[in-house]
Amino acid sequence: MNKTIIYIARSILTMNPDQPRATAVAVRDGRVLSVGGLEDIIHWLKKSPFLPYEVETLFADKILMPGLVDAHTHLASLALEYAHTFVAQAPWPRPEGGFFPVYGDKAAVLARLREADARLPDNEILWGVHYDDNQIGSPLTREELDAVSPSRPILISNMVFHRFWVNSAMLRKAGIGKDSGLPGVCYAPDGEPDGTLLEARGLARILPACPQLMRLTEEKIRHVLPLFTRQGVTTLCEAAFGAFGGYENEYAALNAAMRDAPLRVMALPFYHGQVPGAASLEDKAAYFQQLAPSAKVRFGAIKLYCDGSIISHTAPLDWPGFWDGSPNPAMQHSREEIFEALIGFHLRGMQTITHTNTNLACQIVLDAVEEAQSRCCRPDIRHRMDHCYGITPEQLRRAKALGVAVQFFTPQIWYYGDDHLALQGPDRAHALVPTGTAERLGVSWGIHCDPPGTPQLPWTAIWATMQRLTQSGIVLGPAQKVPLDAVLRAFTTEHAWQLHMEDEVGSIRLGKQADFCVLEEDPYVMPPMELRHMPVWGTVFAGEPFQAASASGA
Repeated sequence: MNKTIIYIARSILTMNPDQPRATAVAVRDGRVLSVGGLEDIIHWLKKSPFLPYEVETLFADKILMPGLVDAHTHLASLALEYAHTFVAQAPWPRPEGGFFPVYGDKAAVLARLREADARLPDNEILWGVHYDDNQIGSPLTREELDAVSPSRPILISNMVFHRFWVNSAMLRKAGIGKDSGLPGVCYAPDGEPDGTLLEARGLARILPACPQLMRLTEEKIRHVLPLFTRQGVTTLCEAAFGAFGGYENEYAALNAAMRDAPLRVMALPFYHGQVPGAASLEDKAAYFQQLAPSAKVRFGAIKLYCDGSIISHTAPLDWPGFWDGSPNPAMQHSREEIFEALIGFHLRGMQTITHTNTNLACQIVLDAVEEAQSRCCRPDIRHRMDHCYGITPEQLRRAKALGVAVQFFTPQIWYYGDDHLALQGPDRAHALVPTGTAERLGVSWGIHCDPPGTPQLPWTAIWATMQRLTQSGIVLGPAQKVPLDAVLRAFTTEHAWQLHMEDEVGSIRLGKQADFCVLEEDPYVMPPMELRHMPVWGTVFAGEPFQAASASGA
């Protein structure tokens, strides 16, 4: 017999403007049946066929809000990196709670690598993750990595996963030699590879020689799921599905890992990946359209990639270029490539989400959307631009007119704001990720952590969006601050809308999934500067409570 469960709480933040607060929510068949006060809900239940009911007091002293909707993350990348050696300069959360150690200087990093080398089996590759050359002040050189091990292949990825360093053993294993002239591989003046690899093109040069590095498994994915459940996330968007290990392998591992997990996944097929038997856009579109969803995993927009990373010097800046005098790189994918892909998918009725850090990349996407809409008007397709550090007020106005949503990578203000000041200069840095302008203009906007770009800590993202503090204490762009209401709306209802899931998740309202984030404190009462330390009890998923420390699949 079905039973209606009434959860009572100290307060319920519904994110429904028609009923912003409540103290009770009735749940049946995994969905929200009624929201309001306990007496009122019971009164109306007794006049309905939805009996019997039970009052659950588990959350009587807690705060309920909609489960967080993470609109841009990289679950597959997290799963792979968390299976290897952390050498980070920022605290990264452990799935079981607490944080990994921080390595404050290059000597500490190299000591950690030597320790890892000593304990690894002889046939394994040493992969050090999340090295921040900006924080340390210099990259890891081929010679320094050779000193860790002259025989074991070593790979180091930077914190944002756009720049990599390898030793001589890895170069030999991958067959990268003098004067090989490979795109994505950096060379010394004498023609020898210097050990630096840039972006996916560079990483791709070594992967055929070490396929086990990107072997995604159910166990690796399961291991990192608590990073989401411990923070109150119930829906996440895998923003580059198929980029690591192929579409079919990733789907099998992801579907198996999610079977018992209290999470929903919206996967964005990565257009630039290797699609089995598909060479043309038409073939890829047909392949993506036939991907079959499961109960927990479904497929959404097509992910495109335009520029690279400002922090890694792989994204071109508009005039006058890099403030520190660094050379300006080319786009990772050209204007012509983005036009062909975005317009091609648009004409087939398929939403796109494009990696755009700079105003130059945003301009390409906006021009492509305008051309696509002129050929076939699809007013509710909801194309999106992600990261948007350098988007201008004029581009935000144009985005609104074209129905283009934006995602801001606001945690980089905290983790990299001081670096952006040095790399981009004060004017661009103070206009970084302009959430305030987007809010004033009425553009659909959201925020994300984008791991491995920054740690998977959504409450830090919420805090960073409100405070805009750098590590040195500078408020970067005070006019771009937004209030708590706007940021919570972004992480719930707005993200749901951007993913075409607004009828299912994002608010606590009749008929929606009973997915809740359970908090120990009211974010409206908690001191704003403390929000990044929000204590999260866990979640309710499809009506079932999951305490963070013991969530199924976590």
